[in-house]
Amino acid sequence: MVQSISLGPLAIPITPLFAMLAVMIGLDVAARFGRRLQLPADDLWNTGMIAIAACLIVARLWNVFQFWDVYLEEPRLILSLRPSGFIWGAGLIGGLVAGYIWMIVKALDPMRVATAFAVGITAGWVVQSISNYFTGNLLGTISTLPWAMPYFDELRHPVPLYEGLGAMVLWLLATISVKREHPARIFWGLLLGWSILLLLTRAFVEE
Repeated sequence: MVQSISLGPLAIPITPLFAMLAVMIGLDVAARFGRRLQLPADDLWNTGMIAIAACLIVARLWNVFQFWDVYLEEPRLILSLRPSGFIWGAGLIGGLVAGYIWMIVKALDPMRVATAFAVGITAGWVVQSISNYFTGNLLGTISTLPWAMPYFDELRHPVPLYEGLGAMVLWLLATISVKREHPARIFWGLLLGWSILLLLTRAFVEE
């Protein structure tokens, strides 16, 4: 397993690095796919960035609100951006609300926008799977299959590879089946594909 990339005296952690790559690649794919649905690429980029910013702000503020007694004693901790300092459930809701409000302001078709971002999320999932593979954040169960990979000195199911390959197939299918008049079919098809992929792969996750 590899947790960081060394560049001279610097050690860059892989998890946040690939998370940022997944977000940027996901937004780029969503913008490119959106053009095929007759959506302006700039509007999709702006919608995505506003939703992400709102997600981070709400997730952080909700954590501060939830543990206000702790932050009241140590106000400097409010500026700490540790991963554990975010409540992602609240942040996700905040991001969705902010993105939807922006779509209303720009008079964008919600289904077309949702379809473009669903394809972008699928592409980002591929990148995130690479991160999980290198860091071991998604640990598979012990296996004796020929393609099992060594983790913690034991051969285990490479669950991140399963998910990455599955997400890549979904991304490809969505790309070749795009129809401007039926974006909802791609959107619901991707949701179904995500559900099936998680159902199949998470059965091989440790605990």
